[in-house]
Amino acid sequence: MKERLIDVKCNSQSKTNCAVKLGVVFCDGYWEQQRIGAFSHFHADHIRAIENCIAEYDHMITHPITFQGLCALKPGLRLREQWVTQDYDTVFNFSGGSVRLLKANHIPGSSQIHVEYDGQTLLYSGDFSYPDVQTRHADYLVIDATHGDPWYDGNTDRHSVKNRMFEYIKSTLETKCQLLVHVSTGTLQELIRHFEIGSKQRFTNDIVFAMDRKQEQILHNIYHEESSEFRPIVPYDTPEFGAMLRKNKKCIIFLTHAILNNELRKFHRIAVDAYRFEKNTSPIIPFDGGCRFNLAAHASIDHIYKYIEEIDPKYVVTDGSRSTYARQLAKLVEQKFPKIKAEPRP
Repeated sequence: MKERLIDVKCNSQSKTNCAVKLGVVFCDGYWEQQRIGAFSHFHADHIRAIENCIAEYDHMITHPITFQGLCALKPGLRLREQWVTQDYDTVFNFSGGSVRLLKANHIPGSSQIHVEYDGQTLLYSGDFSYPDVQTRHADYLVIDATHGDPWYDGNTDRHSVKNRMFEYIKSTLETKCQLLVHVSTGTLQELIRHFEIGSKQRFTNDIVFAMDRKQEQILHNIYHEESSEFRPIVPYDTPEFGAMLRKNKKCIIFLTHAILNNELRKFHRIAVDAYRFEKNTSPIIPFDGGCRFNLAAHASIDHIYKYIEEIDPKYVVTDGSRSTYARQLAKLVEQKFPKIKAEPRP
């Protein structure tokens, strides 16, 4: 059987640690006896295979911010020599081709991976948000099938929603001393940067930020040139954190995992992104005890169509290794673009 030019390669019939194949470049996963790997961003479902890759690949390509995030999560990675860090639209050349990263507008450092190989152009979308995404023509396109799912097909203006979140938190802290922000890694750091630097307003210095030590390390790693602008962080595992709760000191607690502490369950809560967000649904929805905010970190089906129009591929693979929506998405792509062949993989 002829080897596919693009594919989703899964080990031992498992959909864990699958790699997106772009010619001889393998993205966001591991495949045996390969030499070039690339990682789109540092969310856990995209970096599970890092240790396997670092043990075998000669080159590991990623954005400098993603590299800093990875090193905060797994400090030993910094010592390995295979890393190739490159900014958007710069080129890494290898025998027979090249790799460049394109802005994905998902979390800080998130990238699409564009490969030129054997006279063909190949692109892996990774997680992306349209329209503030960099596009470049590719003959062959792999789309992460977590995009376009009608359960997560809402549309929003990220900057505006972040500003509304700031105003909501500021107003809430006028009557409540402590507030919990439930948010994923990467988005957490993006929000803190916005609150401290990107917004026209700023929280007063008496409001404390608290989070896990690893999340704090990621924050300072990926924004190291601006870290002096951030207020001191109180880690969870310190006497200072417990004392702050007992004394009802004004604080914002950033949490990336399930709420296990019963004391935290009673706090007013902001939930970011981790909920169903259908088309025509408001990105800001109050609920009893808090409010949901959606930053639309994934593309809607309409935005996927616009993205594909700009890429102008002749063949599309929908990556089903992280989603059950790959088959439906491939059908939708073929219905919208009859000249494009689309199929789910693996």
